[in-house]
Amino acid sequence: MSEIAVDPLPEQVKAFLANHPDGEPVYMLNLLKFKARATYKDGEDISGAQAYARYGEAFGKLVASLNIDGAHSVFGGKMGSWLIGQGEGEWDAVAIFRYPDAKTMFATVSSEAYRKIHKHRKAGLEGQLLIACDGGSIF
Repeated sequence: MSEIAVDPLPEQVKAFLANHPDGEPVYMLNLLKFKARATYKDGEDISGAQAYARYGEAFGKLVASLNIDGAHSVFGGKMGSWLIGQGEGEWDAVAIFRYPDAKTMFATVSSEAYRKIHKHRKAGLEGQLLIACDGGSIF
C-alpha cells in the first residue's frame, strides 16, 4: 500500500522543484482520502468531504483571483470501481490540476492567501498522494 500524507517532506519539495523545468506545465494528480468527520478547531461537525469541498471552492477562487495564465482544474471526481488491478478502497476522490510550471504551483500554495484556506484542507483530508506529472504525451 502507498504511504499517504497531508503535507510534503522538505526533500520532496526540493526534488519537485528540481525535476520540473521553468516554463513547462505540470499536472498534479491528486488521490484523496477524506476523514469521516472534519477536525476543525472550533469543533464544527461536518464530513471531511464537505470540509475539503470548501477548500476546493476557495482554492478555485484563489487561483482565479491571481489570474495565473494556464492554471486550471482539468478533472475532479469521486473514486469509482476498479477496472484493472485492485485496491482496498483507499481513495475517495481523484483530481488533476494544471499549473504553468512548478515554481508557480509552489508559489501559489506558499502564499498568505493560500494559508487562509488551508484549514479546510487540513480539517477534511486524512491524506493523499500528490503526483507531479509533466505535459509530455505517451500516446
